[in-house]
Amino acid sequence: MKKTIISILASLLTIASSLASVDLGAPAASTPYDPYMAPVKHVLTGLNGKENSLDHVRQLMRIGRGFRYSFTSPYVAATPETTAATRSGDCKAKALWLAAQMNDSSIRFIIGKARAESKVSHAWLQWTQDAAHTWILDCTNFSEPILAERADSSREYIPNYAFTKRGSYRYGALYASTHRNPAVASR
Repeated sequence: MKKTIISILASLLTIASSLASVDLGAPAASTPYDPYMAPVKHVLTGLNGKENSLDHVRQLMRIGRGFRYSFTSPYVAATPETTAATRSGDCKAKALWLAAQMNDSSIRFIIGKARAESKVSHAWLQWTQDAAHTWILDCTNFSEPILAERADSSREYIPNYAFTKRGSYRYGALYASTHRNPAVASR
């Protein structure tokens, strides 16, 4: 009995420490992207909490990765229906299409830098699976999820803003207070 309790506590501590290593940002009343987020907010508020398996997410990412990269609007994401019909889109459109397909309320739509040296912003999803693992889902650049705890957030997948079903979040106070150009158009 004592070994079972110790084992359960060790498992809970492992889960808690892996989640603690992923920065979820601070709630934000507004972001510079708000005027362009209508399609994103519409999709996110409609997510109903469906659970996805990692295999299912991988299948969806392979489909999204197969979509042709097509840059249309510098600020507004195409609707998931448009992205599916044209089988094309930019990072915003592909991330939003993936969010709609997953229909999982734990999804965070992230705007940030794919790499520290990037000149333009990028969009991807962050997804928490079974409260144990957080994944970076970027079907613009990859066909496989990336375990968020393993990404070097000082060099890659650096979030600036997140949008969820429940609201907006801001990361890095210095960047958030000085950023003036909200262009989201990276490959």
